[in-house]
Amino acid sequence: MAGKISLSLCVITKDDEMSLVHFLENMNTFVDEIIVVDIGSRDRTVEIAQQAGAKVFTMNGSNNYSEAKNLCLEHANGRWVLLLDANEFISPEQLPKLHSLLVNPNVEGYLLYIDQRSTSYRISSPVQSLRLFRNRKDYRFQYRGFERIREERLINLQDAGIRIVQRVDQTKVKERLFLLQKDLLDYPDDRYLQYMYGIEKLNERRYEESTLYFQKALKNVNDSCLYTPHLYKCYSWSLISQNRDFEALEVLEEGTKFFPFYTDLLVLRAELRKKNQQYQAAIEDLKKGIKIMEQPSSIVPKPEIQVSVMFETLAQTHEEIFNEQQAVNCYLKAYQINRSKHSLLYKIGELTKKQGSTKKLEQLMKEAVEQKKLEQLMIVMDLFFQQREYHVVLENMEQLEELIGKNEQTESITCICYLMLGKVKEAEQILSFIKKDSPFYQEILLKRLELYWSNNFWQEAKCLLVEVKENKWIEPATKALYYALHSLLSGEEVSYLQLNDEQFEVVTALFETFIWLGQKDKANLLLPLVLQQQKKDEQLMKLAEMNAQYIDFNTLKLIFNFISNEQKQLEFKQRIIVQLLRYDRIEAAQNLKRLGKEQSLGVIEYVLWSKSYLKGLVECIEKNKNRDTKILYSYQLSPKPDKTLLALYQRLDLVQNIGNENSLNNSNSELTTAQIHVEIGQDFERRQKKQESLYAYLRALQWDSLNEFAQAKITDLYRENSSQIFEFLEEKDSILEGCLFTNKEVFRRYLEGEIHFNQQQFEKALTSFSQIEEESENPVIFAYIFSCLWIRGQKEEAEKYYDKLGEETFEPSLVLRICKGYVIAKLREGQQEYLFSKMIKAEIEKIRIN
Repeated sequence: MAGKISLSLCVITKDDEMSLVHFLENMNTFVDEIIVVDIGSRDRTVEIAQQAGAKVFTMNGSNNYSEAKNLCLEHANGRWVLLLDANEFISPEQLPKLHSLLVNPNVEGYLLYIDQRSTSYRISSPVQSLRLFRNRKDYRFQYRGFERIREERLINLQDAGIRIVQRVDQTKVKERLFLLQKDLLDYPDDRYLQYMYGIEKLNERRYEESTLYFQKALKNVNDSCLYTPHLYKCYSWSLISQNRDFEALEVLEEGTKFFPFYTDLLVLRAELRKKNQQYQAAIEDLKKGIKIMEQPSSIVPKPEIQVSVMFETLAQTHEEIFNEQQAVNCYLKAYQINRSKHSLLYKIGELTKKQGSTKKLEQLMKEAVEQKKLEQLMIVMDLFFQQREYHVVLENMEQLEELIGKNEQTESITCICYLMLGKVKEAEQILSFIKKDSPFYQEILLKRLELYWSNNFWQEAKCLLVEVKENKWIEPATKALYYALHSLLSGEEVSYLQLNDEQFEVVTALFETFIWLGQKDKANLLLPLVLQQQKKDEQLMKLAEMNAQYIDFNTLKLIFNFISNEQKQLEFKQRIIVQLLRYDRIEAAQNLKRLGKEQSLGVIEYVLWSKSYLKGLVECIEKNKNRDTKILYSYQLSPKPDKTLLALYQRLDLVQNIGNENSLNNSNSELTTAQIHVEIGQDFERRQKKQESLYAYLRALQWDSLNEFAQAKITDLYRENSSQIFEFLEEKDSILEGCLFTNKEVFRRYLEGEIHFNQQQFEKALTSFSQIEEESENPVIFAYIFSCLWIRGQKEEAEKYYDKLGEETFEPSLVLRICKGYVIAKLREGQQEYLFSKMIKAEIEKIRIN
């Protein structure tokens, strides 16, 4: 090569003969020269390096890594230097990237992050990732064990986008720690050494010691140091590990202020906030972190927590607060980024099972089939199998067989699906092709036995047990379990069974099968066997949660009594009540809430109240469902506008001009008189003519006295200026429109009642409406009186009032509309209290639709 060479590889070795040959072969074609400095090898390390053509220098008796690296740099001829150890390697896919990095004239060095292959995770500093930099005389290392180049000398660093895979050598780790301790004795106030020693104590889980060293380092640190954001992260981590959450939060607040783009700090703060139930703040931190990570950035050090982990953490947060659809979406995004993490698919499957929807799984199945993703296809088919969607599994067997061929595994899956669907003949045809000594035959054998039990074929089951006993693939413990289960289900005496984890899964799966088949008696026989085991609360919660649609309340109560403590009992209530409400089991949900200690259910409290309230109201109305409940009122309050009003509307050209998201923007043929007045009011409001807008909204109510938008605007204006509302009615030239109100005084009292109602002052509202009851034939007033009584808990009086009015006067649909408005208002209060919750929003949407 003419002129100065491009890239020199510098390697410090000590007893590395086992890894050096492969290391040098891997790197030889991607660098222009290799320089090895050996610091006292007792094996063939030096000989191997020389045979590979490396320039070898020795420093026998020296354990100073900075001196060794500086010697390397003195002998390096390349414009750039790459520093690696013999127990490290860069993947063949990433090695070609090295030379493309060397042409950037604005960069002085690159960080290559370290991926440690170790039985226990070890934290490493980004300083240790500075491995590729320009070969300048000013760039020299200091310190014996954890060597570094000072930041004031080496600036303009970037991330290389390359990872170094490192096999951790515990001997060298201990040696470096010993050297670090010696450096710290020589320089006790050095912030970098304090920081590095804190990391080593953190790796040893000696959190109190690590905290002290991080604290010292942070007092003296310069914000421009490469390791400073990582110091904030490690310091907070150390505090969190001691449950010193408040102090950790203070550190993270300071860290995010100085380093807003170092997203690891946001993730840790989100975890802390989630732990303290500050869910909205946690969600905002994670969303902010994801947004930063998804944008191109040249910041260093680069955050270590990947965006897929952020999505997973966000999913877990949403799942914890019952935002299940958002959780599914986030798990799906995490999986799309990191498809090697199959547990994400199983989380999606678990949540879709709770929701009773397979839409996301169907999309994943379609993707797997079209793109021939075998692992994804098999997992999604397994998820459908677990959700007992056997017909879906059968529909996709052909695609699976195209990828892996038709074999005993695919035949066994098909056979079990046919068995579970009750297609015995089809199952037997396939079974004849599976050899009895096949490991797949055992699954079919056990499934047949379970189906015999479900069909009360006790003699056939007893014969099949003999075959189970002789099968070499079935574990002895499993055989013993199935014999015991047969005795239990057939009414024979059975001794106490202590289940291992695998047996517990078998029994709970069989419990779910019986529940699915509607055989609750058999399921209840298994329940004591499940409950008597020393199992964790989570397993019992999941059992109840996944089967809440079918399990009766007494069974839920029995499981609840086996939950270990009050906090877990609260979690049990929350999780199971969410499922019960999903299937409209409102009474069971109410009863479950009453179990144990009285505890607030948080956001679920609002949804349970909403459903219970409306259920009670509907039940009251349905007592009189033989009445004629046709809505005459809707015809009276929504006439089409006359030509004069329509001409005004068209002249104002409100459809194009308002541009407000609340604007009705209906075509002229669909508009009612009340809707036109609302849009005129919006137009006046846009032009800041409050008085004119008020008058327009008042006219809207004269045509449609339940117009929600007009009601809300008038209530807001009343809060600003209560007297102005009624000045309009006192004007001599003001006239009432429509036929809902007989005179101005009736309309005035109606407005008072409606405003009081919207402000949840129900006693005052009842007084106002009652004063005009005799003078008005407007059924809305009667509906309001009933609603006020009902909301105030005067249910007997409300029902008597219902009976008193008679079928021509009382319209239940109006009561439902008014009371739904009240419920929505209460739910909105819940939204303000629980800003993070999507559950309340979904409940409001359901009420509006229904």
